Amino acid sequence: PPTAARKPRRAPPLCQDPPSAHSCAPGCSAMPKAAYEDWGPGCSELSSLKSATDKALLDNTEERYKAGNIYTRSGRLLLAVNPYKKLLLYTDETLQAYKSSLAPQVELPPHVYAVAASAHSGMLQNSMSQSVIISGESGAGKTETAKILLEYLAEVSCSGSDLHKRVLKTNPIMESFGCAKTVWNNNSSRFGKFLTLQFSASGRMQGAFMKTYLLEKSRITSQLPGEQNYHVLYTVAKGLSSAQRTEFGLPKGSDAVESFKLLNLKKAGDVKWADFPCDFKELTEAFAVIPSLNDKQASCWRVIMAVLYLGNLSFTGQGEDDAKVKDPAVVAAVARLLSCETAQLEKAICTQNMKAGLDWISKPNTVAYASDVKNALTKALYSRLFDYIVEMVNVSLEKSGDEMRYFIGAVDIFGFECFPTNSLEQLCINFANEKLQKMFTQAVFESVLSEYQKEGIDVGDITYEDNKLLVELIDKPATGILSLLAEECFFPNGTDASFAQKIKLAHARHPCFAEVKLDRTAFTLSHFPGKVTYQSTGFLEKNKDPLSQDLVVLMQFSDDDFVKTLFEEKQSTAMAGSVRRFKSAKFVGLIDGFRTSLNQLVKTLEGTKTHFIRCVKPNMDKKAMSWDEDVMQRQLYTSGVVQAVQATRKGFPDILPFAELLSRFEQVVPKAAIGKAGAEGVRALLKGAEVPERDYRVGKTKVFLGVGVLDRLEQRRMEYIASKVISMQVLARGYLARRRLLAKRDAKAGGDYKKQQEAKRAAEAALRKKREEAAAAAAAAKEEEAAAKVRQARYQRARKMSFERKTAKSKKEEAEQAEQEKKAAAEKESEKKRFSLFKKKAADEAKAEARAEEARKAAEKKKKEDDVWAQYNFHCEVSDILGYAEYIGMDIKEDAHLLWIADEALQAPEPQGWEQRLDPKGGVYYYHPTTGMSLNQHPLDHHYQQFYLQMKAQYDAMYTSKGDAGGEGGAKPGTAAQAPIEFLPYKGGPYEEGSGGAAQKKGLFGMGKKKEVKGPVEEMWELSCQLDRQQDGLGIGLTLDNIIVEVEPGGSVATQGELQYGDKIVAVDNNTLGHRMLKDVIVPQRTHQLIVKYARMSTQPPSPRRERAKKLVPDKGAAPRRIEEIEVKIRREKGTGRLGFGIDAMNTIVEVDPNGPVAGQLQVGDKIISVDGSKLNFKRFVDTVGRTEEHILCIARLHAADPSIAAGRGLKKSKSRKSATSLQGSGSQLLRSQSRYSEKMPALREVRLIKETDETKIGAVFHRSDDAFDKSFFNVEGSSVQPIIKKVDPGSMAECSGLVPGDVVLSVNGISGLSNFQVVEMLRKGQGVFNLVVISGRQVQQTFTGAAPSPRR
Repeated sequence: PPTAARKPRRAPPLCQDPPSAHSCAPGCSAMPKAAYEDWGPGCSELSSLKSATDKALLDNTEERYKAGNIYTRSGRLLLAVNPYKKLLLYTDETLQAYKSSLAPQVELPPHVYAVAASAHSGMLQNSMSQSVIISGESGAGKTETAKILLEYLAEVSCSGSDLHKRVLKTNPIMESFGCAKTVWNNNSSRFGKFLTLQFSASGRMQGAFMKTYLLEKSRITSQLPGEQNYHVLYTVAKGLSSAQRTEFGLPKGSDAVESFKLLNLKKAGDVKWADFPCDFKELTEAFAVIPSLNDKQASCWRVIMAVLYLGNLSFTGQGEDDAKVKDPAVVAAVARLLSCETAQLEKAICTQNMKAGLDWISKPNTVAYASDVKNALTKALYSRLFDYIVEMVNVSLEKSGDEMRYFIGAVDIFGFECFPTNSLEQLCINFANEKLQKMFTQAVFESVLSEYQKEGIDVGDITYEDNKLLVELIDKPATGILSLLAEECFFPNGTDASFAQKIKLAHARHPCFAEVKLDRTAFTLSHFPGKVTYQSTGFLEKNKDPLSQDLVVLMQFSDDDFVKTLFEEKQSTAMAGSVRRFKSAKFVGLIDGFRTSLNQLVKTLEGTKTHFIRCVKPNMDKKAMSWDEDVMQRQLYTSGVVQAVQATRKGFPDILPFAELLSRFEQVVPKAAIGKAGAEGVRALLKGAEVPERDYRVGKTKVFLGVGVLDRLEQRRMEYIASKVISMQVLARGYLARRRLLAKRDAKAGGDYKKQQEAKRAAEAALRKKREEAAAAAAAAKEEEAAAKVRQARYQRARKMSFERKTAKSKKEEAEQAEQEKKAAAEKESEKKRFSLFKKKAADEAKAEARAEEARKAAEKKKKEDDVWAQYNFHCEVSDILGYAEYIGMDIKEDAHLLWIADEALQAPEPQGWEQRLDPKGGVYYYHPTTGMSLNQHPLDHHYQQFYLQMKAQYDAMYTSKGDAGGEGGAKPGTAAQAPIEFLPYKGGPYEEGSGGAAQKKGLFGMGKKKEVKGPVEEMWELSCQLDRQQDGLGIGLTLDNIIVEVEPGGSVATQGELQYGDKIVAVDNNTLGHRMLKDVIVPQRTHQLIVKYARMSTQPPSPRRERAKKLVPDKGAAPRRIEEIEVKIRREKGTGRLGFGIDAMNTIVEVDPNGPVAGQLQVGDKIISVDGSKLNFKRFVDTVGRTEEHILCIARLHAADPSIAAGRGLKKSKSRKSATSLQGSGSQLLRSQSRYSEKMPALREVRLIKETDETKIGAVFHRSDDAFDKSFFNVEGSSVQPIIKKVDPGSMAECSGLVPGDVVLSVNGISGLSNFQVVEMLRKGQGVFNLVVISGRQVQQTFTGAAPSPRR
């Protein structure tokens, strides 16, 4: 039978017999058991021990370790003890046993293979990605465990290509380049790695991706006594061929490794080659398997040799003496390997060209500074080579074939470290381990206890060690150790000592922090494994990680293309929303990137099902079969193993909802839970499965299973499935056997038997077909007769209903008309008598106001035509602004709304602290000595160019998101959470009587109606409709004020037919939109209730939907706006062929050349619907329009009604102007602020604040902790809070300057990229003039409504 059908093994009891019953005693002739059959002495499941004390755990682990059983299980945790020798636990036979087992966690002993099998099967069965977190101290065996895990997954999920081979071959490459010998470990990982294996829905491996974290660069140039550099440096120095040795200038013989100082050797015999992951031949073979690295081997060895030779470069003199190269042959060797000029390389290391006044001077570097420059180049070469290799490995492992559905990730990150001298690298490494320990605590304790409490399960007191305080101490914004380090790097006078003093003052009373009294630069942190003392000396320099721009330019101009590739600047692109991220002049240190990467790792792991492997070491001397009880006890306790075992014994590690347990296992014991659901069904099922009551608890909605219960149920389920498979195979094989038997009989009878059988089957088939046809004909006749009766009844009913409806409608209309005529006559007569004088005066004043308004608009229009740039209100000369705008890359026509950036740049003061320097190729660059940053252009030009690109990208993203949203703007999966939406109930508008709404509002003073306007008038109607949402949205395109201008064929709106072109959506699901867009308010659900407004002329015949709509009373003095379609014929300009207007991504006209060929025909805000008879329908105009001389455009224009109609709707009192004036004078502050907010305030603007003293209050409160608005608006990631105004005090300086709640501060005095804390500190402690560039998150849509983006005013 196949593998799935074989009989599973029965699991042994949890507590085993004495060791003699399981392993061969001395003198025993029995053969040793295979690894997959040897459960070992003691208990393989720690939670099954009679006692969970430290002593019991230690004794059980020691007994198993000395018997060769290094693995022990405790619920979700696998404990692995490093044997420091090779064991026969990983043979092909063992791997196949775990691969073929239906339930390896139950049937077979604890093993890494069992964890890998559980992750792979869990991915397929639960449709969820998995992750395995391998943790432990340095030297505990994490790297080897990760290799074993990877071997199993590559074997069990073979992709049918050589992908699994390429995945396995990455191990020797990454270990050679990223591992080194330390005090505690001969093969210690000096970088973090998260390898994800990507799988299809069927479980086939489709690709892999590797993410690395924090390569230890300082090891390249210095190591502690007894430690070594990275393995690959020794491997290459020893393994190069004779020809390569001659080419690189290596000494002949095996003593080549002794000649390089970076290798930290006294003699070649100090190297233990057996501890290396591979030799040079195996390394080259691994490179050959990776296609993208195969042809780059020689280039990689050349760069490695350049690194080794740089270690031998020394200088004459010491300290502050001028640096001079001691041995020119070493510089020549490095220059030859890097393909650059020897003189230029020496000059870049030993001197720097600076500008003093108008002259350039060459300043020699001191010996100490030149050594730092040389070391920086050494570390940069190696680290960039490492990153390049990782990138090429990922290219070769990228996904192919079917779509990737799930992944299994393996976290192999640096272990906890405590050396005699601990620096920034150890702080970052230990912080990463603290974050993973917090995840372990969350998964094993916090979430489980919360679930117990929620479901009402009492499991007694469970205690555990929580490292939350320490994580906050290191990572807390503004006051954490890493935040204080980043802040100290900004200050010109910042030193390691001042940084240490700051953290001591900030955390002197913290329970996890302690000062070192005899050392001012040291401090101690209490980590979960123990206390570690850190030396802050070198923290700032390591965080800045400076590299001379002279050397960067020299490498970029190298004659070797490979070296050029290592140093070329890479353009980074943000994944979310495909919005580019631009480089800022703001300093970003090493720890900033590390924190971001670590947060992303934790976020990824939290979205998976996690499995934990705790690696421990039995002694500190790396000796096999040596057991140190103190070392083991410390690791078991500090890593949480003891607490996890105690929690597992008291609690129930597996939690399932009722429905999931019943649906998954009811087939295993079908008679026990038939017709039952909920808690009753769960109890019946578990009772039928013979699970003791002590091994489970039933909560309110979930069932809690004890250790091993779920595994046993899964085993029974797999056995049940296997039995069904066997039954299916029996039927199939029986059918095939009968077919073969019939064939043999027919052959023996000479074919007569077969022919008889075929004739018999044919006759039976013909008879059956005839009967079926007769039955079908009879059924069809009956159906036709029934359908005819239904149609007749429906027709008669429709005629009757139509007659009744018309009769009722006619009577109703006659009654309404008579009543209206009667009321109109009475009101008309009353108004004529009482207000005849008032009417005349009001009409005269209205006419005078209209004439004055027309004259004013004509004058403004003429003024704007005379000076097109007058509207921008620039402070500098227009010619200077346009010239600078072109210099930083602006397109004057397309970016007219961003010219204020150039105006601000010309007014900005010169930044402080920057020096001009000259690189070896004669190019000028700018250097900041405090932060170590280098820029190839002036800092101001760089800042404003990046600011312009960022603003342009945000504008484009706004337009693109509105065009792609289909009018509804549902958030895309995986994007950041949107800001909280303020839902306002829709109250409806004022309705006319008889329109289905409230009673009509009375006229002025409540004495009658307004005078009706004779002739056709424009009427506003309101319609409420229900819309069923399709899977891909509503299928409409909206303007920024929610007017429908596009309807997608086949979409929800087009299918239902209720909404039409030109309708304006005012409310959705009883929430008023107001100034907000539909996409910012709507919550996706199956059915939506929409309220729309639309305009129709009174002369148009009534439509079916008008009968259901409500007629609105128009606002007094306001002309209604509606969408009109206009057909325009335009011609291209002769000679140039241009059209003379600009459009955005939504085909809306944002600019019209006043002297162009379409001036007077098209207006800003027009939306192009079709061109030359071809409808755009979400297509871009530029992709559709041809190159003919003439084009016929169909445009949608937001049109106001006739001014006379608007005037007729205004106030009719003779004192209307006076009334309006008095209203304005007595209006509230809210009315004035709303007017200023909605009409005068653009989304992007500049605000000026003036503080006479540092005590002056601004009156604005910023958000402190919630960055959801920041992330949703700018589509960025990170833990820092963007400066967003939360509250503005009435009458304060902030309100008078134009700041409102929701404004986001983009820059202060030309400095962008500031955090919330930095902006608050600058405004609180500073004085003078502050120029703020802000963008309004709540009103950003109004800036673009119906026109091009507003310029800065």
